[in-house]
Amino acid sequence: MLWAMRIRVLVVPVLFAALVVACSSSPSSGLLPRTTGVLPGTPGPADTLSVGFVVPGDNTVLNGRLFGDEHPVLVVLSHMRPNDQTAWFPFAQELADAGYAALTFDFRGYGASQESKDDSKLDDDLSAALRYMRARGGKEQIFLIGASMGGTASIIVAERESIEGVVSISAPSEFQGHDARKAIAEIDAPLLLIASEDDTMARISLVELEDAAGGGAESEMYMGDEHGTDIFTGPNAAAVRSRIFQFLEEHSSN
Repeated sequence: MLWAMRIRVLVVPVLFAALVVACSSSPSSGLLPRTTGVLPGTPGPADTLSVGFVVPGDNTVLNGRLFGDEHPVLVVLSHMRPNDQTAWFPFAQELADAGYAALTFDFRGYGASQESKDDSKLDDDLSAALRYMRARGGKEQIFLIGASMGGTASIIVAERESIEGVVSISAPSEFQGHDARKAIAEIDAPLLLIASEDDTMARISLVELEDAAGGGAESEMYMGDEHGTDIFTGPNAAAVRSRIFQFLEEHSSN
């Protein structure tokens, strides 16, 4: 019995090391082989795909999970600090049930992703997720939804990537060197900004981002002080979900 336990303990690190070697041998592709199992540290629904991809430049391996892969419209969900991608799992499943593909992932240093936390590279990590999904193919339209720092990263990346729309929830207007006010002024895609009235800094940032967008962003302010993905478990959860689905329906081919 003890020998069997030792074998199981050794198998997971060896398998993950094999994935790292695979991506390092082809850094330009940004791809890892797809797996249907769960990468270490990221439990999730059995009918989803566990995926890994590489950030070009430093070959950091990021861990992700793909819901509803059969659907052509994709939503990429970026998490807030200190959470990891699992905070998005319930809403990602709702998206899949409604006919959207949804990708969650861990920024570097969070969850099962490699390296130490480095929030100055949030945009690099999110761009790698987009690159991975585009290389896989099969997605006709891509939306970005982010919470808090993930919302800031979504705005930054939307300024330089071709996407269908952005939903930014409780996003700081500036975070770890990322100036979302500057980026949002250059985004052509539809924008939806969400915050809670009593989440003071998020409310101030929403107003700053709305002003910087020059009338090019929709916004919703909800009662309460819930921040980021905590909004999805608060009293306004149903209203927020409904508003996001409305935005997706208005700007997608679904």
